[in-house]
Amino acid sequence: MCKWILAAAIVLFSLQVADAASCKAGETVTLEGEIIIPPVWDAGEWFWPGKFAGAPCQVMTLKGKGALPAECLVGKRMTLTGRVIEDGVLILEVTKVSCF
Repeated sequence: MCKWILAAAIVLFSLQVADAASCKAGETVTLEGEIIIPPVWDAGEWFWPGKFAGAPCQVMTLKGKGALPAECLVGKRMTLTGRVIEDGVLILEVTKVSCF
């Protein structure tokens, strides 16, 4: 995984809960936010580095594989479900994504 992606200090999403608690590694959670920049692609995986917060918690990076739904464009909202892992920062390994 690109370490520079994890070190990015930009906030990528408009957040509903700005001061949400950190998610716990091993949990499966669903988060929602607004897409304000496109994802970074690397070897068939996509990443959105930066704080992604919501109820019930927040992570620092979103990571997934394969194509994103065509609706996942800047300005749209997205809902992501996945398992939280820790690799220096908290990452949501996304298993389900929808954009609207």
